[in-house]
Amino acid sequence: LFYSILFYSTLHLVFSAGSYIRKAVNVSLGALIIFLSIPVVLNLINSRQIMNTSYNPLRIVNTYGAFGSITKERTEVIIQGTSSLDPNDPDAVWEEYEFKCKPGNLQRRPCLISPYHYRLDWLMWFAAFQTYEQNEWVIHLAGKLLANEKETLSLLAFNPFEDKAPPKWVRGEHFRYKFSRPGGQHAQQQRWWIRKRLGPYFPPVNLKGLKKFFKARNWPDPKQN
Repeated sequence: LFYSILFYSTLHLVFSAGSYIRKAVNVSLGALIIFLSIPVVLNLINSRQIMNTSYNPLRIVNTYGAFGSITKERTEVIIQGTSSLDPNDPDAVWEEYEFKCKPGNLQRRPCLISPYHYRLDWLMWFAAFQTYEQNEWVIHLAGKLLANEKETLSLLAFNPFEDKAPPKWVRGEHFRYKFSRPGGQHAQQQRWWIRKRLGPYFPPVNLKGLKKFFKARNWPDPKQN
């Protein structure tokens, strides 16, 4: 009995000592991380913060993120189609395609999708920062719309040519969007957005004219559904 009591007492002391050591190590590591995080927090609240940066050689703490900054203006590429044979006809009626989330229709309120992600809408936002020459996939999308391709149209909220013949021409227009002011004239007209045309984003294109463009990039020709 004596030896049993001695054994368990010794075992208890060993585990107690181990517990204290573990607690001391945890507290020390916590204090170290807090100390090393000071420049990270200061950078976070800085108006000129740096993104994707490590602050010590051991890389224990760092700052990272998707965007260091975002634009102060929202520009959008609005894709339109027409059944007119002549895209330059002043009487041609251009109808707008509507995406599932990105701004388009002035009377549609901004969507809340988190944590979901509409990738096509997101890429269209980036395309508006640059030219269509830097985003050739936008022309690929235009070709799919000219063919009324079902798989592509399933990514959109509204197809103005649904149950109709595909458009003869598709073009991209560049707009600057901003919110309407609460109680203002546009808000009274049930408009969430105000937009101003900046100019063309890509010129009117048709299937025949895109054949060479698609072939040069080894893209299959869009086939009308």
